[in-house]
Amino acid sequence: MKLYMLKNIKSYLHMSNREKWLLKYSNLWVTPVIYTLLSMILFFITSWADLRMNSGSLVPSMFNPDYTLTRIILSTLTAGLLSLTAFTFYGVLTALTTFSSQFSPRILRNFMLTKKTQNTLGIFIGSFLYVLICLLFLNKEALYFFIPTTATFLAALSLGSFVLFINHIINWLQITNMTIDMKNESINIIKQSLTNELAPYRLDDQNVVDEQMPKTRGNQIAVANSGYLQSINFIDLIREAEKDDIIIKLEYKVDNFVFGYTPLLTYWKMGNGNNEIDEGKYTNMFHVGKKQTELQDIEYSINKFVEIAIRALGNNDPKTASNTIYLLGDLLIDISNNTKFTSSLVDNQQKLRVILKSLYFDDYLHISFAAIRQYSEKNTVITLELLHVLYAIAQGVKERDYDSVWNFVDYTVRGFEQNYLHSIDRKQFYNNLWCIATVTCNESKYYELAQKTMAKVSDQDDLEETEKYIKEDL
Repeated sequence: MKLYMLKNIKSYLHMSNREKWLLKYSNLWVTPVIYTLLSMILFFITSWADLRMNSGSLVPSMFNPDYTLTRIILSTLTAGLLSLTAFTFYGVLTALTTFSSQFSPRILRNFMLTKKTQNTLGIFIGSFLYVLICLLFLNKEALYFFIPTTATFLAALSLGSFVLFINHIINWLQITNMTIDMKNESINIIKQSLTNELAPYRLDDQNVVDEQMPKTRGNQIAVANSGYLQSINFIDLIREAEKDDIIIKLEYKVDNFVFGYTPLLTYWKMGNGNNEIDEGKYTNMFHVGKKQTELQDIEYSINKFVEIAIRALGNNDPKTASNTIYLLGDLLIDISNNTKFTSSLVDNQQKLRVILKSLYFDDYLHISFAAIRQYSEKNTVITLELLHVLYAIAQGVKERDYDSVWNFVDYTVRGFEQNYLHSIDRKQFYNNLWCIATVTCNESKYYELAQKTMAKVSDQDDLEETEKYIKEDL
């Protein structure tokens, strides 16, 4: 037991500030405990003022309730706050059940982490415990002012918090507000993990370090426990690799499930190769847990959007699916403009230190839209919206990602059932294809792809109409 606690404490000390914050506030009990401690402090202050300093005798009698009235006030507030707290917990459970069944169980974490949810529960529990303890320590011989006044104020604060919390739940149940909040969270992940943390150590040109790539068999460090790789302390990893003069290759990326007793990383000694490597300090820089988190895992955040879109398609809700696709497109543009898609991290001397299992823009496109494309292959409305979003992505991404966008457009179009298109839809379909081809400089491939789509058209009139639209675009 002691070893387990020491291991958890050691792991906690190696976490970043954001990891510590996420660990604390991803549980609903942390904030209520803080408010409980604050209520205890408030109780000691008010009871000291009323019972020890007898401050009630200094207050005019009209503001100084007697023992009986104080007891009635506290008894009433205790019952009322308990009912209010129970009703609030019921509201939380209802909201969480709705999120889980209608949208995605992975969205529950977002709701739990909101400050309004945590603070409301904390205010209710803290207020209830304050009033209950005050009721326990009432004394017939004392005059009271601060205790009943503070209890009344806390009851009013709880009532106001309850109204705001109901409004908070109503707003959160609106899918637009929920997805916008998720998008903002995803952008923060991009800025913190992909931009601020890794960008200074990434190279614009992978060819610079090609000669430094190890050619021999390296030394492997295995992990004892299985679980999801939640985060990696990249900055310390690079610094320690520079001190030990080694090159490290990661065998897993963040969000992967790490199997027990499998290699976590491989390292190569550079220079004379006689220095001893403390392998334990490197394993401490990898945090493996029971579940995935959004800390450094943008892929996990994207998958939550995908789940919402797919469930919306299953519930015949094209508007929700379209809005989710729009936000995914905006997120992909942000990724393209803020990420260097190289798999190498270097030190200040431009020496190779870490080789990543990295995702490229093709991967992000596939993660975002492949499942949606699969479920909408016979859905004309969503397919046209997807092509519209891909056109917007093509306009917003860097030039290096043009081919990735066009390749995914090709992948999407080949899987679509052309016979579900009608005249207006067909015109929009080929117009979107031509616009994407123009932006991505793939005009020559447009006609080839268009000809392949015609092979799926069985009706002769539809075939002639298709040829007309293709010629108009050319």
